[in-house]
Amino acid sequence: MRLTRQVAPLVALLVLFTSCSRKPERRYDLSGKIIAMDAKAHELTIQHQDIPGLMKGMTMPFRVKDDWVFQAAHPGDSITATLVISGDSSHLENPVITQSSGPTTIDGSVRVPQIGDTVPDFAFTNQDGKKIKLVQFRGKTLLLTFIYTRCPLPDYCIRMSNNFSAVARQMKQQPSIYDKTQQLSISFDPEYDKPAVLREYGGRYAGDVDPKFTHWQFVTATPEETKKVADFFGLSYTPDGATIVHSLRTAVIGPDGKIAHIFSGNDWKPEDAVSAMESTLQ
Repeated sequence: MRLTRQVAPLVALLVLFTSCSRKPERRYDLSGKIIAMDAKAHELTIQHQDIPGLMKGMTMPFRVKDDWVFQAAHPGDSITATLVISGDSSHLENPVITQSSGPTTIDGSVRVPQIGDTVPDFAFTNQDGKKIKLVQFRGKTLLLTFIYTRCPLPDYCIRMSNNFSAVARQMKQQPSIYDKTQQLSISFDPEYDKPAVLREYGGRYAGDVDPKFTHWQFVTATPEETKKVADFFGLSYTPDGATIVHSLRTAVIGPDGKIAHIFSGNDWKPEDAVSAMESTLQ
């Protein structure tokens, strides 16, 4: 009995600490039009209206748990739902198809890069305003991904940057390999993500592991060059004012400048990228 009395307060404190450490869910009303559907990934790409208190209207993918949506909905349908943001993830709940447009033919012309493809010598401007080209990374393994700094969802661009931060930490523990690698975060919002913006953003993710951006750079390009880069890597990306249509794509480029591995979506782990990078150096 005495032991139980001693343990009970500790259990209560543990429960209280656990509940307090959890980030509260945030919920927002969402309405818009379905642009594309990916049943395998459980994602709807939605052109949504402004979400007060979160973000301006744009087009982006959202994770949906309900299976029925992918059977009943079609691109072009109007939809309402609740956007739930919890910790490092987000998803849609309570989806309602408010107006059906009927079956629509989806354009399947998005290019998917192939292993062994030589990557063109794209040109960028980094967070310091310095011009760089991909050819500068020849002889090293390059891990690159796509982000935009205003992305508010934790499981999209934010996850990509968090993953890259974890990769940098893991690689730094292996100096002989770390010296043979580079990381590159490419913005697909060139009108807003100027060098100063990228430097501030990059500092939040790379500041404690690579404060001088020696191994991990954040870059932008002209709108024309950005479109070329996105097209090559198969990134769905269509700028239209404040609207941005985009998917997610991460690639490992070997020291020979060729595609060694492609990660689509956001379900890859930092360890997966580290393993893919290490395999190019063996």
